[in-house]
Amino acid sequence: MNDLKKQTIFHFKMIDLYRKYLFRQASKKTGVFRGQFPLLEYISYHDGCSQIAMSKEYNISAAAIAKSINRLENANLIRKVADDSNKRANLIYITDLGKKTLENSKAQFEEIDELGFKDFSDEEILTFKNLVDRMLMNFLGSNEIDDNNLCQVINNLLREDGCDDKKDKTNIKKCKRI
Repeated sequence: MNDLKKQTIFHFKMIDLYRKYLFRQASKKTGVFRGQFPLLEYISYHDGCSQIAMSKEYNISAAAIAKSINRLENANLIRKVADDSNKRANLIYITDLGKKTLENSKAQFEEIDELGFKDFSDEEILTFKNLVDRMLMNFLGSNEIDDNNLCQVINNLLREDGCDDKKDKTNIKKCKRI
């Protein structure tokens, strides 16, 4: 591999790492951290959901969900209500503060992504997307990108690698929302 290709791959890695760093900094401002954001977002779309449903959706243990739910509740971003049909279960609702915080977090995350494309024309963004898509198709050995199949490939790779990192699994679940 020539130096230009190596530098390009290195820069892809740097973009990913720096984007994660910026997201972490934004999370500190909003109080919703990387692992909590998808949970809060899920609750906003499924107000009144159960912790069990969240555990299944994100393939995270019930104990881990309970810990995150308690933190979100302590921050007054959500509220738990006992399920009338099952007193051992709770239904989770987003609060007004939770809605505002979620919107603020989304806005900050969008600002970060906008920053990455600052001073790019629409034509340059399209060219960049097409080049990245072409690279991805090369990796996949395909002539097209199917987001559902791509997510399945990533999930299979994680399983083959024995990945039990809940953060990786949470990020992969986001594929469904592409």
